[in-house]
Amino acid sequence: MADLPDELPPPTGEEIQPDSFVVRTGFLRAGDAPLRLPRLPAGPELSYIDADEIAHQFLVALAQGRVLVPYADPVEHARANGLMILYSAEAADAFETILSRMPEPRALAWREIIAGGASSEAFGPLTLQEKLDETQVDDALAAGRRQRIVNIAVALVAVIAVGWGGFYTYDQFVTEEQRTEGAIQFADTGEAPAVAAVQGGPPVVEAALTTGLIDTVAVVLGDGPVDDRIVTAAFSDFPYPPGSMRASLFQYAGSGHIVVVGPHGFTDNVCLRASVVTGDLRPLDTVTTGPCADPVGRPAVIGCVGPSAILLSLQVPEGEVDLPEGGTGFADAVRIQMIADGGERYETLTVRGTIQVDPASGVVIPRFGGNIGTDITFDLGASRVGTCTLTGDFPL
Repeated sequence: MADLPDELPPPTGEEIQPDSFVVRTGFLRAGDAPLRLPRLPAGPELSYIDADEIAHQFLVALAQGRVLVPYADPVEHARANGLMILYSAEAADAFETILSRMPEPRALAWREIIAGGASSEAFGPLTLQEKLDETQVDDALAAGRRQRIVNIAVALVAVIAVGWGGFYTYDQFVTEEQRTEGAIQFADTGEAPAVAAVQGGPPVVEAALTTGLIDTVAVVLGDGPVDDRIVTAAFSDFPYPPGSMRASLFQYAGSGHIVVVGPHGFTDNVCLRASVVTGDLRPLDTVTTGPCADPVGRPAVIGCVGPSAILLSLQVPEGEVDLPEGGTGFADAVRIQMIADGGERYETLTVRGTIQVDPASGVVIPRFGGNIGTDITFDLGASRVGTCTLTGDFPL
C-alpha cells in the first residue's frame, strides 16, 4: 500500500460547488421552495371542523412535501409525524393567527403540544404495538421483581421464620382492618332530605373532588379484538369536545351528588353515566341520564337541572362493601362519562373523567343547599361555570 502524504492538498475551485453541503435526503432535508404558511385574519371563532381543516392545511405547508402518515385529528397528525420539530419562530407567528380563532379546547390542545406536552410524547405517542411491547417489558420486570421478593422471603423465613410470620400477619390483617371508610365520604347530618336540602348555602367547590372530561375512548366498528380497533377520534366526532365539560362532587339533601357543567344546551343532548367505584374501578353504584342508546345502572335522580349544569344523585357508601363478584371494596373514586353516538363508524365513543383522592387525605364532600326553584351557580374552574334550578327531587 502506498504511503499517504502528511497533508492533503486543498480542493480546487471546480471541486467546490455552491450546493456541495446541502443535505438532499432525510426528514430534515433542505428545500429550495420558500416556506409559505397560511394565516388567518382576525374574525369570529371557527367551528371545530373548520379549525381542523385549516390546521391540516398549515401542517401540509409546514411539512414541505415530506412523506407523512395521515391522521384525521390534526393534533395527533402533528404529534405522530414529529412535525413539531419543524415549528420555528416563523411558524409560530403564522399559527398564532389560527390559534386565536380556534375553539378554546382545541386551542388548549395545540398549545400543550407546542409547549412540549408530556415528556413521554416528546417524539410522538406510542403505537399500539409499542404499547403492547412496553406492557410486556413491564410485566417481565414485575415478574422478575416478584420472583426476587419471593426468593428473599424464602431465605428470611428459613432464618427468622417466627419474626417474618408475625410481621406478615400484622401487615395483612391488622393494617387492613384499621381502614373502615372509603376515600369518598361526607358528613351525615341525620336530617331528612327535604330539611337537609335547604341547608349549606351556595356551593363551594373542592378542587380535589373536581375533574375535566378529557379522556377519550374510541373503538371503531369491526370484528377484530377491541385492542386492535382503538383509535384516536377527531374532536369534531364528538357532540361536545374533550375539555368542554367539568364535574365535581357535592353533598345535597343528605346524599352524595355529582354536578356536570358544560356548554349551553348540553343537558338536553347528551347521555351521561356516573359510577361510584372502588380503587380498582369496580362499580358500587351507577346512574344514567339523557338520550342513551344503552342505559346502564339505575335512572339518575336529578336534583338540579339547567341548560349549562345538571346535578345527579349518587349512592356513596361510607364503609366497606361486599362486591357481587366476590371480595370487598371501598368508595374510593367516581367516574363520569359522556357517551356519544358512534354512528356508522364507532362501536364506542366516550369522553371520561375520574375523581379520585387518597384514602388518607380526609377530604370531605362539600355541602350546599337552597329552596326548591332556586337557581344555583357552579363555578368549577377552567372557565367552566353553569347554572341550574333545584327541582325538589330527592334521592330515596
